[in-house]
Amino acid sequence: MENMWLVLIIVLGIPFLFITICWIVLMIIMRKTTGELKLWLTPDNVIKSLAIIFVTTSTLVLAVLKILEGGTAGAILSGIIGYTLGTQFFKEKLGGANN
Repeated sequence: MENMWLVLIIVLGIPFLFITICWIVLMIIMRKTTGELKLWLTPDNVIKSLAIIFVTTSTLVLAVLKILEGGTAGAILSGIIGYTLGTQFFKEKLGGANN
C-alpha cells in the first residue's frame, strides 16, 4: 500500500505542479500585456478546464488503485479527449460562426 501512495504522488503531483507553475507564469505575463489571455479566461472556459482536469485526475487515481480496469479508464479518458477536441472555446469571441 505504501508503494501506491508513491505512485499516486508521482501521477498527480507532477501534473498539478506543472499546472500551478504555468498558471503563475501566465498571470505574471498577462499583467504586463494588454490582456489577451482574458479572452480565454472566461468563466465558462475555466469551468470546462477544471472539469477536464478533475475527471482526468480522478480517473487516473482510480486506475492506479486498480478500482477501474484498464478498458474502463481508457474509455473515460477517450471521452475526455473527444470532449476537449469537440469543444469550441472561442465560439462567442469569434462572432458566433457555425463551424
